[in-house]
Amino acid sequence: MGPSVHDHPGTPEPGHATPSDAGAGGGVELEAALEIVRAVAGWYRQEIFRERQAAAPDGARLQQLLADLRACTADQQSLEQAGPEDVTRIAAAYEARYAELSRE
Repeated sequence: MGPSVHDHPGTPEPGHATPSDAGAGGGVELEAALEIVRAVAGWYRQEIFRERQAAAPDGARLQQLLADLRACTADQQSLEQAGPEDVTRIAAAYEARYAELSRE
């Protein structure tokens, strides 16, 4: 999504999933990459729940959150077949997204 989403105290922590977590090839380990993607997806799930529970849900925001969650799911599935460079790239992108969401 982007800067329009808002963080809340219940945001899940990504744990040790950072691009600096080097695997055997110097890249990010698959499990660390999956963990950060799951953390971002969890953030979107919480926001989707909150939006659906709102007195006046913002339909456009809800649709964007759902699209972003679908993208997380697709990236999570693609990680299973990704090479080390792609795993590192995806993990870095999700680490940046998580940091952005955490600031909102």
